[in-house]
Amino acid sequence: LRIAGLADGPELEPQPAIRRAAYVTGQALGFKMSGSGTVTVSAPQRVTVTMSMAGTFDRRDRAGTLTAVAHAAGREIPIHEMISGLTMYMPSTLVPNASALTGGKPWLKLDIGSAFPGGGLSALPTTSDPAQFIDYLRAVSANTTKLGTATIRGVRATHYHAVIDLNRYTSVVPAAQRKSLGQTIKTLEAALGGHTMPVDVWIDSNHFVRQEKFGFTECVSGVRETIGMTMDLYDYGRQPKPHLPPSSEVYNATPLVSAALSQAKFGCSS
Repeated sequence: LRIAGLADGPELEPQPAIRRAAYVTGQALGFKMSGSGTVTVSAPQRVTVTMSMAGTFDRRDRAGTLTAVAHAAGREIPIHEMISGLTMYMPSTLVPNASALTGGKPWLKLDIGSAFPGGGLSALPTTSDPAQFIDYLRAVSANTTKLGTATIRGVRATHYHAVIDLNRYTSVVPAAQRKSLGQTIKTLEAALGGHTMPVDVWIDSNHFVRQEKFGFTECVSGVRETIGMTMDLYDYGRQPKPHLPPSSEVYNATPLVSAALSQAKFGCSS
């Protein structure tokens, strides 16, 4: 596999090694994912949510499933999502008293592409597709170091620490995507309050990402969220597509979410 601008050889330098892994992983037919994370929300009161998750993602059809268990304030909250392109489906039971809103329909639908005009939040790090985090690795800066090796799920991998420079991201994607992604990146940078994101990544000898670990703080409408996540990618190859619910069982929550987010303000005041 040859990629323009990336040298071949037994071992690449850290920056091109990560860029190559982002490309190779992005071309995979699919993968399984397992991970854990924490989200600490500052307002209206400080709450920390811990989460474990697992999923399968078929990249050709941009479809997958994600199952998670969140723990917050002594409660355990199971979460199940199905993803098809930029559309997410989740049980309506996740919303208190949802039956009054949905008319008893058991599923909620959110079309991210429609809810966030111009791309907007569709690429914020709070969306469900882990491939977006991989794609950002194409924009790592020269501030990249190799830290050693580790075994991830039985596979030997090289550990790198890097900094994603979001200002570079639109220059490394296809020209046809640059205009729409430009607004997305502006929104993301506003929420983050900057243009960089630190990341640790473990890459195997076939240039596949095996683990990625990151943390950041974002602010939306005065709410500050500190997010940390570790995710493993494994079993690369085609994955089963989810069985989406019939339209008769789905309540489209997109207009409500779109209206709420049209009033959202991105960025921290202090």
